[in-house]
Amino acid sequence: MTEHELFNLAGVVVPIGISLWSLKVARRAEKGQREAVIVADAREHRNSVAVHLQKYSDLLIDVREASKAAKLELQKCADDALKTLCNLVDDHTTPKQPRPSRHLFHGMSEQIFKSFLPELPTQYEENILMRYAGVRRGLRELSDACKRPESNSEAVGGIARVLPRWIRRSAVARRSAPEQRLLSSNEFFEAYRDLDARLDSPSARQLLLTAIDHIEKFCETQHRLRLVFEANHDRLVAAIDRNMAEEYKLRESPDLWSRIEGEMRPLGLMARLGLADIKYFRDHDVLDALPEFVYAGAVLYTIVIISDRSIYSSEPIWY
Repeated sequence: MTEHELFNLAGVVVPIGISLWSLKVARRAEKGQREAVIVADAREHRNSVAVHLQKYSDLLIDVREASKAAKLELQKCADDALKTLCNLVDDHTTPKQPRPSRHLFHGMSEQIFKSFLPELPTQYEENILMRYAGVRRGLRELSDACKRPESNSEAVGGIARVLPRWIRRSAVARRSAPEQRLLSSNEFFEAYRDLDARLDSPSARQLLLTAIDHIEKFCETQHRLRLVFEANHDRLVAAIDRNMAEEYKLRESPDLWSRIEGEMRPLGLMARLGLADIKYFRDHDVLDALPEFVYAGAVLYTIVIISDRSIYSSEPIWY
């Protein structure tokens, strides 16, 4: 190829190269502008959401402030009642080693609450209340198992062997609720049976009657404070309902949403998870008093923990 031809070819290729380079630069600039617009829109949307949702943040702060004194009072009352029950169970049982009766009672109360911990961040209080009622029934069944003659045999390994309906525990465990798995566990059964063996029927009856006096003090306090918890709970529910019709949703701020829900559940449980019906056992004898006593301990322990946690934080109680 001659020098003249090379010169002519260069005259064609160079402008094409310049054009391609200019197009690339233009596209890069256009992409940068689009990204800048997207970022600006996202920032503007985020700012708009923050401004709009500020009223819900303010409401949450106001609700927490309005209910703090009631939470403190209920927490102290439940804690006092629980400590009294721990002392009473030592007074009414036959001392045995290696664990004092109060440790068995407190340990079971704590274990029942902890079995619910994986559920508390996601389940509403209606579901939790229903399942606590199930715990009460489960404790009565557990007590029936302890009274069976075969439960005294050394061959008994746990509740799965003495309660026929729980024989298939290994197959059911995967789909059962955590508290059901706890009540059907050998460890919990052995602790319950140990405490049951330290109480004869008259002592158990007297233990429950003495405990009722102290439990009723908690019930009276809870009843008096219930309006505070319910009113503030309803304020948050109403706010969520209003937000459904608004452009910017609370769920666009996951942290604020979880904090509002984390405040609502304790308020609902502090208002409604109670022991008011236990007073009827004062006039109506119960076949076995220990299930009601252990259930009372579980409820009191639950109220102590969730009220104490809620006093200082609106974050959900995570497992």
